[in-house]
Amino acid sequence: MPLFYKNYSVTLLAFAAMGLVGCGGGGGGGQTPFTPTPAPAPTPAPTPAPTNFDTAEYNRQPSLAQISALEAYEAGATGRNVVVTVIDSGIDVDNPEFEGRIHAQSADLVISSVVGGADARDGGPELQDSDDHGTPVAGIIAANKNDSGVHGVAPYATLLIYRADDDGDEDILYGNAIQEGVNRSVSLGADVINMSFGSDEAGARSDFRQYLTSAKNADIVTVLAAGNDGDATPDLSALGALDVPGAPAAIVAGAVGRFNTISTFSNRAGDAAEIYLVAPGESIRGVTISGSTPGQTRSFSGTSAATPHISGAAALLRSLWPDLTATEVVDILLTSATDLGAPGTDPIYGRGLLNIGAATQPIGGVTTSSVEGDSIDANTLGGDLSDAYGTGFAGLSEIVVFDAYNRDFQKSLGTTISQTPPTGFNIESSFSPFNDHQFASKRLNGRVAMHFQMTTRDESNQSLSNTQISLAHKGNAQKRLIHQKLSVATQAGISENISLFVAQGFSGHAVDRMTLSTRQTPFLSRDTFTDSFLPKSDNAVTAQMRFKLSRNFSLDLTTSTGDNDRYPDTKSLFSTLDNTPAVTVSVARAGLSFDRQNATLRIEQGLRHEQGAVLGAEFADSNQATTVYSAFEGIWRPARLWQLQGRLSVGLTQSDASLFRQFSDDRLSLVTTQASFAIKRQKLFGDHDSLWLGVSQPMQIERGGIEMLLPTDFDQSTRSLSFTPTEVSLAAAKRRLDIEASYRLLSAKYGAIDLNVIHQTFGDFDMSSQTTVLVRSKFSF
Repeated sequence: MPLFYKNYSVTLLAFAAMGLVGCGGGGGGGQTPFTPTPAPAPTPAPTPAPTNFDTAEYNRQPSLAQISALEAYEAGATGRNVVVTVIDSGIDVDNPEFEGRIHAQSADLVISSVVGGADARDGGPELQDSDDHGTPVAGIIAANKNDSGVHGVAPYATLLIYRADDDGDEDILYGNAIQEGVNRSVSLGADVINMSFGSDEAGARSDFRQYLTSAKNADIVTVLAAGNDGDATPDLSALGALDVPGAPAAIVAGAVGRFNTISTFSNRAGDAAEIYLVAPGESIRGVTISGSTPGQTRSFSGTSAATPHISGAAALLRSLWPDLTATEVVDILLTSATDLGAPGTDPIYGRGLLNIGAATQPIGGVTTSSVEGDSIDANTLGGDLSDAYGTGFAGLSEIVVFDAYNRDFQKSLGTTISQTPPTGFNIESSFSPFNDHQFASKRLNGRVAMHFQMTTRDESNQSLSNTQISLAHKGNAQKRLIHQKLSVATQAGISENISLFVAQGFSGHAVDRMTLSTRQTPFLSRDTFTDSFLPKSDNAVTAQMRFKLSRNFSLDLTTSTGDNDRYPDTKSLFSTLDNTPAVTVSVARAGLSFDRQNATLRIEQGLRHEQGAVLGAEFADSNQATTVYSAFEGIWRPARLWQLQGRLSVGLTQSDASLFRQFSDDRLSLVTTQASFAIKRQKLFGDHDSLWLGVSQPMQIERGGIEMLLPTDFDQSTRSLSFTPTEVSLAAAKRRLDIEASYRLLSAKYGAIDLNVIHQTFGDFDMSSQTTVLVRSKFSF
């Protein structure tokens, strides 16, 4: 008795003229030794993959978009250097769609040494497909990308074709030929085996367990058709995958239509739900037998059409990441599938719809590495820079990161760092009709005064259109978001030469303006003649004590602590982070003033400590920064009606911010500046008016940067990272400037009118200059 499956047959899972084909019968076992030809001729090198896959050829095969193939191509997946075995009815060998795609060791296995002389193919072995089943299956996997017809899921994969069909009954594949195809695939080092066939005959499950065990042991991914009987569970041949020990290296393929509904003919997930995926399997444009005529296709349906979609997807993964094991490839495809049907794994759709685009994106935690080899959570490489920083981070190169499967990806470090652009003067936020400020002052005695401010802010109405506002006033309560805050300040004279000012609910800036004459200007633009290092949030607690040292000299000591709360209504600053870092700013400052009739000079020395930020920039991990700063300002009155005023502050910030520490041992050192200059003319047109002209530069980084060693390249063959020295300047390349003119007309009897014209430029930021004109009036009766 010859050692072959004499009467074991496997039914091809395809549509026949009268519907789904039936099954064959019988069972048996045996193997035929196979020695691959030494050093087989390599497949001709395909043309390099084009950068654009969104072509007419791609769009002629809608199933590619259905499985999100374009996203995989954009990630660089093509199937190059991957061998996919197709055990089927052969292939149309002269079809241009397979030029350069067919492996040199492809063979017809219906030969006497495999199936016995009685069943050997009449006329000798012939790879040419006569049934027009293996051809469309192979085309779905790897038809050429040649701007003709359609291309396959993995258009640059190599096809290892094993013909196993019976001449007398084209719906029959020989079991011995299937086994031989698996054996040869193992010997030749194939990466994927496509089995668009199956059987429900006795012994099928155990025999396929044997085939699939051999494939798994050789690190080969196998994809099997579920069957075309509309049953509640796949064919026995597919269920053989459940009996292979260990993690699965096989996927069972069901079919869906264009709207992702399970096909009526497709066997459901049933017992194989954990390893079952669905893929397009209705009216697929399959390459058909056409000889040398390019571009011809035919409608091809069945789980035989769904199976090669998944095989092609496996080829794409193995081309991008050759080190992935078969079990990892299967797990990635199952994990990344689009859930269909009942939530989670279900008995109809199993794990869901094949999504190769999602499969080529990072899954699980994403990490990278330092030069020392320390693992770094890539999600911590994020931050939000304040507008004091330059835009140098925007051009940072990509770094290499790894997902839970140790696959390498490119991640732009620049995109992990967002930067809030500077804001121009906002009339609505400063003088909104929906904000109500009620201020009251009460002098308790000659030395003590209390100041109260109740702020009511209707934030919902500020964003509404006129129509929506009227609706809100009619009682549309869900659109209203009311904030109320009470601010309290106490001003007390402790002695003739000592005074104390304590405030809660005012920003440090506001207290500075309330207590120091040099801060009291009519300018409205940002940071003009103010201490930019003080807390900017209006929930600060500030205390200032003033000492009159002599007729001309005075000393003031100020402490202020508050949140650097630039985002009061958001819970997360960065898309990569789960929690907003807690940020506090504390400032201690001493100021010495010298006053004479026509001049005022002032020197400030301050210390700013930030917890969770560096000059207002918030990074993923908590960090600290300390800034030592000095300021010099003066007022000079060269003539009776003229006044010149200027201020310059310089700060030195030191920090070991974790954003930089991951890739550099350098301590962050930044130099900042802020400057303002103005000229004033009184009695311009009358006795009660004045004109102010000024220019100011908001606080920005003048000097400072970081040198990093970034992981920019990864060699898959050696599994080694390459690091590139990278310098990033944090300084602003261009200055932001506020130019402002303010005209004030005062009347002791009736009130005042102010006219402000503000022109703002935004330096490094890609923002157009902004000009604001504001007229304000205050009348008393």
